[in-house]
Amino acid sequence: MTVTGLRRESTPIGQVLRERRAHHGWTLAEAAAKTGVSRSTLSKLENDLITPSYQTILQLCSGLEIEIGDLVGRPGEAARRPVMGRRSISRGHAGSLIEDENYSYTYLCTEVAHKRIIPMVIDVRANSMNTVGGLWNHVGEEFVYVLEGAIRLHTEFYETEVLEAGDCAYFDSTMGHAYLSASDKPARLLVMCSSATPNLAQTLREVLKQRLNTSADPESKLSDVPDEKVNVK
Repeated sequence: MTVTGLRRESTPIGQVLRERRAHHGWTLAEAAAKTGVSRSTLSKLENDLITPSYQTILQLCSGLEIEIGDLVGRPGEAARRPVMGRRSISRGHAGSLIEDENYSYTYLCTEVAHKRIIPMVIDVRANSMNTVGGLWNHVGEEFVYVLEGAIRLHTEFYETEVLEAGDCAYFDSTMGHAYLSASDKPARLLVMCSSATPNLAQTLREVLKQRLNTSADPESKLSDVPDEKVNVK
């Protein structure tokens, strides 16, 4: 059995596979070992050159630990899908809080499950790269808007930029990045992370908790950039 019409009418399998593999840092060989699907087949799937058989879909879902509905959709499903009308309201920055001495992450509108966009407010107290352990990355794309104060936005492939209240940025989250306060005062950010990856909110929480634990470890060896490399507008 072959699943047809996937490239234009349903979930982009190649994108899901690429993002899942990037999140875990798996090579094609490692993903092949987990799923039982050959490296060449995985490469073709990731580049949307072939459509998977039903058996291959089952192997991918089992090996990558994702739901079949998050990997594929029935042809034409998007056109027939009814309006769901989901809504969630958070007042006064109320939400699910994860924090340490450097950052406070408040996840907003947490009642809605399986969101493709994860909104959060981040209070940035850290002002030195040495205190946070370096750059970090995760699956998806990211939007940041400075609500209060000013930050230094460090990114792996670009010069560091100072963002002040009212400034914003959008970038690929798989690129190493970090937020640091540009002064001795905390800054507050509105951040939105987006991805087709299933259970994105849980994935981000796991990455965040690991990062907070790692930054507290003096033996940690994450990628770093000099604090003085800054472009001020």
